[in-house]
Amino acid sequence: MKSDNEKVYRKSVKKISQSCAIYTFDKIIGKSKNFVSVIEYAKKISDSTSTVLITGESGTGKEIFAQAIHNLSSRRGKIFIAVNCGAIPSNLIESELLGYEEGAFTGAKKGGNAGKFELAHGGTIFLDEIGEMSLETQVRLLRVIEEGVVSRVGGSKQIPVDVRIIAATNKDLQEEVKKGSFRKDLFYRLNVLPLWLPPLRDRKEDIPILIDYYMTKVSKKLNKNKFKIDSTVMNKFMEYDWPGNIRELENVVELIVNTEKIPDYILKLHKTFVVGNNKVAEGSMNFESMKLEDVEKNHIIKVLKSFRGNISLAAKAMGIGRNTLYRKMEKYHIECSETEQ
Repeated sequence: MKSDNEKVYRKSVKKISQSCAIYTFDKIIGKSKNFVSVIEYAKKISDSTSTVLITGESGTGKEIFAQAIHNLSSRRGKIFIAVNCGAIPSNLIESELLGYEEGAFTGAKKGGNAGKFELAHGGTIFLDEIGEMSLETQVRLLRVIEEGVVSRVGGSKQIPVDVRIIAATNKDLQEEVKKGSFRKDLFYRLNVLPLWLPPLRDRKEDIPILIDYYMTKVSKKLNKNKFKIDSTVMNKFMEYDWPGNIRELENVVELIVNTEKIPDYILKLHKTFVVGNNKVAEGSMNFESMKLEDVEKNHIIKVLKSFRGNISLAAKAMGIGRNTLYRKMEKYHIECSETEQ
C-alpha cells in the first residue's frame, strides 16, 4: 500500500518532469547596488557547465535566478527540470532523481521509469532545498556529479547524462557539514560557482518598485483596481523587515488588492531610532526579546492575530506553507486560541 504522501507526490511527477524555464534576467526587478552586482555576476556564470550553488533566505527568488541562468546559457531551449528535494518523501527521492528498474520495489511501474537526471539530459536540473537531502542520497548524487552517469534503483547499467546542476538552499551548508548532516565532498562539488541572494531587508530601496510591479501584475490578474499606497504607508513598508522576502511582499500585495486594506501587523510597526550602527525599536525592549527565536515567535503571533487565527491567510502573508507554519507553531507552543480575536 502506498502512503498518502506517496500518492500525492506521484500525481505531481508528470508535472515536474515537464517543467520549463520561463524567467529571464530582464524579468528580475531591482536597482539597488548590491543586487545589481549579484545579477551581473549571475549573468557572467550563466554560460558554463560548472555547478552553481544558490544560497539565500526563503522567498529571495532562488528558482527565478536558476531559470534566468539556464535561459542565458547555451542550454536555453533545452529542458529545465526543477525538483524540490524537501517536498519528496525520503523513500522516493532516489527513484525520482535516478529512476528505477522494473521490480525494484513494490509498486514499481512495469518497464521501469527514467529519473529526473535522464529526463534533463542536455539541459539543466534545479535541485531546490538540497540541504534536506538524506546522506544516503547525497552519496548517489555525488557519483552523478563526479562520473556523469546514473544507475537506476534496482539496476546496474550505467547511463551517461549531460546535465548542468544548479542547487539551492536556505541553509548554511558549511554549518550542516560541521554538524554531519551534509557531506563535505558534495558541498565542494556543488559550491563551484556560489551565488548568494540578499534578503529584501538589505535592498530596501527596491521595495517601492517591487510593490508597484506586483500591484500592476496582481490587479491585472484579478481584474481589480490598483490600490493606492500613500507615502506614510510606504514608509511602513520600508520599515518592515520582510522575513518572507519577495514572496511575502507579493502575497501581501495580493492581499491588499483583494481586501483594499493594509495588514495591521505592518501598519502597527514601531518607529526606530539609531544607537551606534544598530536600529532599535522604540518602546520597551529587553535583551531577552532580541533573541532570534523570540523575534520569530512574536512575529508569528502578531501575523496570526492580524488574520484572527486564520492559518491559510497568515501563512500566505508570511510567504510560507501552511505545514511550515504549523511546525513553527508547534515549536513555539503557539495555540490558535491565543491568536483569535
